[in-house]
Amino acid sequence: MVGPRVFPSWLADHWQLKLLSIVLAALLWVFVASEEKVETVMSLPIEFGQIPPGLEVIGDSDSVDVRIRGLRSVLSRLGNRDIRVAINLREARAGERTIRLAPELVRAPRGVHILGVTPSRLKLHLQPSSTARTPAAPQLSESPASQSSK
Repeated sequence: MVGPRVFPSWLADHWQLKLLSIVLAALLWVFVASEEKVETVMSLPIEFGQIPPGLEVIGDSDSVDVRIRGLRSVLSRLGNRDIRVAINLREARAGERTIRLAPELVRAPRGVHILGVTPSRLKLHLQPSSTARTPAAPQLSESPASQSSK
């Protein structure tokens, strides 16, 4: 005669595999939770987007320092192509303007947190383009045939 079961069958059947899966899940959690978060500073170029036609940007600086935080493994794989500082100048007009460089202007991959941007303000001067686009027509002083006979 078999006595009453202490555990239901869904818990007692294959208990070794269930115990092993719990141990593996705990080890994985310890590994992920213990990974060190670090802070670092990257010097990044500023990308000016949607500059109105006929204007060019003259600024104090073409790069900024961005302070970021994330897992060491994620930050070690970051490059200047992965994180960008983008300023939209779509509605800009000619003249001087100061732009506040907020962390929201920095585009970064998931897992990377932007802590700050230095300098916090950027002074730009938008002026009409110095390179006028006019069609160029060649001016010949002598005919090619007269030059070859010399």
